[in-house]
Amino acid sequence: MREDKEMKKHCPCVSEIVTRRLSLYLRCLLMVNREGDDYISSKELAERFHLNADQIRKDLSYFGTFGKRGVGYNIEDTVSQLKELLGLTQVYNVAIAGAGNLGTALADYPRINRDSFKIVALFDRDNRKVGTKTKTGIPIFHISELEEKIKELSVRMGIISVPADAAQGIADRFVESGVKGIMNFAPVRIQLPPYIKTISADFKSQLEVLAYYVSKIKVGE
Repeated sequence: MREDKEMKKHCPCVSEIVTRRLSLYLRCLLMVNREGDDYISSKELAERFHLNADQIRKDLSYFGTFGKRGVGYNIEDTVSQLKELLGLTQVYNVAIAGAGNLGTALADYPRINRDSFKIVALFDRDNRKVGTKTKTGIPIFHISELEEKIKELSVRMGIISVPADAAQGIADRFVESGVKGIMNFAPVRIQLPPYIKTISADFKSQLEVLAYYVSKIKVGE
């Protein structure tokens, strides 16, 4: 137990790619756990979810001792350790700038509003939306109230779902209000201090990447 605490205390930061894989392992293990299994090997996990067993072992060993040789990973223990590594042992209040179709869809998406994340507010400049709520009851405030509500609601993460020309200004206001991480759905790169983590989720850009590969497939394949 002491060894595990020391491992977590001195746990190094890793790349976003590794973090994404840890999140994937966690989702897979949660699925297995719901089925009542107690242990699973890296080989079984890889075969079941089309992963790479060597990569699983390498990623997990980077953070200390996971599992036992010849036995595998204790699923509940590994789930708990992964949640702690990923910072999922606490709840993060999240706000969305932009209450259009995308913003409200994200706010009402059940897989976001559970466990470690809670959408607490949306912001928009459209007075017809201000003062109303989404289908699941999340309030929509005027964009002019952003700084006040961010602090009042202890928001730590922000989601940008506004037109490209407004994204940088919203990002700056999020940061000035104390937000520590931003997910940007606007089709533009935003510039922020290095201590603010930003993740871009540009659907059109991803479709363009997909189009490149699809275009290389010969007709009939």
